[in-house]
Amino acid sequence: MHFKTIMYICGRYKMSKITKEQYEFALARIEELLPMVDDNTPANDRNAIELTMMSDVVIDYEKEHFPIAKPTIAQLIQLSLEG
Repeated sequence: MHFKTIMYICGRYKMSKITKEQYEFALARIEELLPMVDDNTPANDRNAIELTMMSDVVIDYEKEHFPIAKPTIAQLIQLSLEG
């Protein structure tokens, strides 16, 4: 997919909800980008920027569709006793 299309997807989601198709595209694109970006990649590298943008899409979608509830005090105590 072309960079302009990616910019469109990322820019558009800020104005409306992220669709499942955009989410799935972002997941697939992240898989493609991960081998191209590492700790030595400059922050202004095109692939690093795109990876950040795609990650933001995934994070925002998952926050809305797969929220993680805060644990109760009882759950925290139980977890601390298990460890």
